Amino acid sequence: MSAKTISQFMWGYQPHFRIQYQSLMNRVLEALGIPDSKAECVLIGVKIPNRSNPNDLCLEPEDGKWSMYILDGLLDRIEKEITNHPLRNVLYSDEPSMRDKPERIRRDAIRISIQKAMKAYDADNGVRSFPGTPAPVDDHYVAPILQIPNALFERFRPLREPVTDGQFTGHASLIHAAVEEVLTEANDELLRPEPGRQFAGRSLWPDEIGRRAASSFMYTPRIAIRDEHFGSANLFERFNVISSLMYEGTKGLGRLLLAKPEDGAVEFLLKFAEPVPFREHRWSRKVLQLASSENLLIADCEKIYGLGNIASGIDPWTSQSVFEIEFLDHCFWRLSCGGNVMLVSEYGAPSLPQEAFPKDRLLDTYRRLFPTAHEDDVDRFSALFGTAVEQRHGSMLVVASDAEPEANRLQGQGTRIKPMKLTPDLYRQVSGIDGTVVIDPHGICHAIGVILDGPAGSECTPSRGARYNSGIRYVSSSNAPRLAVIVSDDQTVDVIPVLRPRVKRSVLELKIAELEAVAPEEEHSPLRWLSQHRFYLTQEQCSRINNVLERIRNEPMEVGEIRIKWMEFSPDPNCNESYFEDEEAT
Repeated sequence: MSAKTISQFMWGYQPHFRIQYQSLMNRVLEALGIPDSKAECVLIGVKIPNRSNPNDLCLEPEDGKWSMYILDGLLDRIEKEITNHPLRNVLYSDEPSMRDKPERIRRDAIRISIQKAMKAYDADNGVRSFPGTPAPVDDHYVAPILQIPNALFERFRPLREPVTDGQFTGHASLIHAAVEEVLTEANDELLRPEPGRQFAGRSLWPDEIGRRAASSFMYTPRIAIRDEHFGSANLFERFNVISSLMYEGTKGLGRLLLAKPEDGAVEFLLKFAEPVPFREHRWSRKVLQLASSENLLIADCEKIYGLGNIASGIDPWTSQSVFEIEFLDHCFWRLSCGGNVMLVSEYGAPSLPQEAFPKDRLLDTYRRLFPTAHEDDVDRFSALFGTAVEQRHGSMLVVASDAEPEANRLQGQGTRIKPMKLTPDLYRQVSGIDGTVVIDPHGICHAIGVILDGPAGSECTPSRGARYNSGIRYVSSSNAPRLAVIVSDDQTVDVIPVLRPRVKRSVLELKIAELEAVAPEEEHSPLRWLSQHRFYLTQEQCSRINNVLERIRNEPMEVGEIRIKWMEFSPDPNCNESYFEDEEAT
């Protein structure tokens, strides 16, 4: 078997194609709430039969961490898949479909064979490979493969695969749907002349691909519960509309179960004599008023049948035949199965569920702001934070190093109390009244129901509520270390201030060395990382990066090539030793 990199036999823009779609996949995942997802792209080429090209298989990049050994036996596997492909026994009623059938079988066999060939690599490297449909480019069928870290599927649990009703197949998660959308884009591009050349002008924006993925994923509940209305309107758009409607001036809040009512997975408290069709948006919104935390609306994917709950003994995650839609606020809803949130939609923008705030970042900020706090104090604050974000109403908790004198100063705008340890149970009670709870770094409460003051600043914004802006003003009005946890009524959680995370100097050095050594077409990944970490760079490091930028600018450009223009790097005067992690820390 002979092999060369694809770029030696394909149009000159092809090396950029792989980088472009790797970047696109990462930007789509970022739009869905997963920054720094580390998705990667590799291209595999399989020679088209009867072509004279001496190379049976191609790999791009060949000199990276992907070895040609992963393709051992691929050609034999493809021929076996062709022989056993289920379409061989399918007869089409029209001549064009019969004529195209062998080509369809071969391309699908290549995709299936690559997927099986990548399993060993995936197991060794903690990733999952998703091959796209191959497209003929010059003498090879070229298949794009997107690789997603397994850690993402551990964080966002997918449904069991395959999700199928025997006729249609759904997506196991929103990530799966997003991968398929990007692979579809990649296949369309490969079918064009000079693939990769006009990528920027043709590719959809990441948020648009995310919305398409959400629309596609929302067909999955239909398939999982074996609803026969598969061809009905898209549920993603349908629930967006319902969540946007007001009823007598109130926002839509309530819960709804998607299930097949006659399958025994749900039990009714009451049934409507006439089921309410989802296509009647205002009627659907009206009956949503009946849903509460105890009793939910029961529906399939087309009609609402009444009120009830999950049947006794049914575990939705085990059966994966019951899904819950929770309407949280105006234009804000989410889909879950068995307590696992699988999609969130806010004003039509889909995302995956996010932590209220990254715990490691939160506690690191707390320790740096309040160095006198003991670990017991940090643990107490962590418990109070968890209590604040789990409540259904808005609240604010302020930690101030000057909490005691501030409680005295603000006693006319709140209720000063005798200092005492604040517990989660006590916080639930005192946060029910308007105003802010003020504690010191050791978890001692000094005041409740406080109306905060402070001058307006540039950080304040009319797009946020009074609670958020008062927290901004109060924290920034003093040189004394303060931290505010603001939970809005729509469950948005803000922490002020958020200190930049600490980094290791050695990591910065490794990334700069990688940039200096990388090939010209591979500089985007380290440059993007370094651009995101400009704050930490010294003058000497900035000079080294700028030298690479100058080298890139001076390189000749191919006809039609698109090149990113990076801003010059310069040190940030606000960076100091507190932003760097101990090199000995693990």
